[in-house]
Amino acid sequence: MKLGFSVKVLGRPGLKSHDTRRWQNHPHLSVSLVYLRDIFAYLRQQGIRMYRMASELAPYLTHPVMGQFHHQIDECQTELAAVGEIARADGLRLSFHPGSHVVLNAPDEAVAARSRADLVALARLLEGMGLGPEAMIVVHVGGVYDDRQAAMARFVEAIGQLPEATRRRLALEHDDAHFSLSDCYRLHQHTGLPLVYDHQHHLVHNPERLPAGEALRLALSTWPAGVRPKVHFSSPRTEMRLVERANPDGGQRSLLQPPLWTQHADYINPFEFIAFLRLAEGLPDFDVLLECKAKDLALLRLRADLARYAPELAVRLEGVESLRLAEARELYEAEMESLEGVQPDEVRVLVVVVNNRRDFELARREGWYRIPVKRAPPQVGADILAFYQTAAFGPEERWAVNTYALVKRYRIVTRAELLPEEADHPRAGDRYFKVEIGPLQKLPRPVPSRRLRRITFIPTTLERLLHAEEINDLWLGNPLQERLWAALKAEEIAAEREVEVPEVLATEAADFVIPCAEGEVIVLCGGRVLGEGMHTLREEGISYGTAARQVILRFNTRQIAEALSDCVTAVAEAIARLGGLAGQNRSLP
Repeated sequence: MKLGFSVKVLGRPGLKSHDTRRWQNHPHLSVSLVYLRDIFAYLRQQGIRMYRMASELAPYLTHPVMGQFHHQIDECQTELAAVGEIARADGLRLSFHPGSHVVLNAPDEAVAARSRADLVALARLLEGMGLGPEAMIVVHVGGVYDDRQAAMARFVEAIGQLPEATRRRLALEHDDAHFSLSDCYRLHQHTGLPLVYDHQHHLVHNPERLPAGEALRLALSTWPAGVRPKVHFSSPRTEMRLVERANPDGGQRSLLQPPLWTQHADYINPFEFIAFLRLAEGLPDFDVLLECKAKDLALLRLRADLARYAPELAVRLEGVESLRLAEARELYEAEMESLEGVQPDEVRVLVVVVNNRRDFELARREGWYRIPVKRAPPQVGADILAFYQTAAFGPEERWAVNTYALVKRYRIVTRAELLPEEADHPRAGDRYFKVEIGPLQKLPRPVPSRRLRRITFIPTTLERLLHAEEINDLWLGNPLQERLWAALKAEEIAAEREVEVPEVLATEAADFVIPCAEGEVIVLCGGRVLGEGMHTLREEGISYGTAARQVILRFNTRQIAEALSDCVTAVAEAIARLGGLAGQNRSLP
């Protein structure tokens, strides 16, 4: 069983679901696809194998009077194929669920025609990604319009008007007010559309009083052989609602109202979900799309809850092999901290490295920068590129971020297409992200690197870029790292962030490295896998390198959140053990 969530990612600060720029700023599908690629990297890391994409992936694609947006799918065939290749390799099940503006049975033919056009476009996106038949577009019947039978007849007629390539991508979901599962089953008999069972919808709108187990069995029976069915699950919101009402004499007043059982809760009630899975025992396997306001955080919490309360069910989840309770708790705690991360409307920046003058001139003169697809960072999508210039530049520019540019579009091209004059280059056939950018602009003040170190890509925000005093201020860590970073700065402890230490960490960078006179202090936040040359002292969570010139401190979520001063004291003691902070001789000339 795959568990999935929809659209917005909360567990990783800064991930966008699609290009939300207004039409005046020329949004494009190619940008959305890079954002999607970044989300896939996060899903892979978390073992999540089901995801509902934003239906606005291609901005203004079917807008009736904005013809400049109508050809985005044709313009992005290479990029669509690349994203689909990642999804297939990861075993990721994708879907769309268009918004309420898609009403196939609308009496107004103009509305119905626009709805059909939207579905055709979404199907083309799935086809362009090369996805299998499990990648569906979930639709509702629409409105009743005072005549239920006529409304259902119009829906059947609308389905018949769609191209076959679109029809075979559709699945029909019953709703919480107008069309029950029984209604949709009758429509299935006329259209052949498989039914998506929604547990909360069935509980609040079931005029036929069909038992939930029977309704689920009926919905699962509508799916074609070889395609695993999908269902929707949510828990109803139970909190009081604060609503604004107009006063008779003017102004507004706040009122407390009871909950609406049709609204989704932030998280999934694990006991309701466990009971639902027990209800489904003996039925065909299916995947579950969770509909909840906490999105991926709710999924991670549910996974941990299943490991605790129903481990025999947890082992059925795809992407989480041998999930143990301790692992689930650790994962959940770390992800909960991410709720304090980047605000969704912040402008995202990717700091990239320019290590020769020719590439800088190409960016300035021709308006593009290249990133090798094979060596691209987990997060490529950004609103702005900022350029870190290396020793190849003069004393006034080197070892600092001096310029930036707005991102326009992303393309995937070969090196030979980028640099046709070098068609015989050994990497001529390698694929690159071609990031099309606007004019280069100078930062109000440069962001220097204070020590000689390797820098590749730094995802950050515009606010950080404009206010950073040095390169380490740019890194966008999780809230644990940010708290510790602020505390270290307050004590004037000069740490380097995101430093590769392969003899200590096999696959990722250390959170902080503090150069000392006689070695270095390495600080890790949360659980990490140490290299073979390390051993752990349980008493203090301290490890030593084989040459005794490294002290490794590991702090967990609770230590940083509740005993931050003790963490800083431990760092200071480790620095003293290694002869104090390194002198300025390690700084850049």
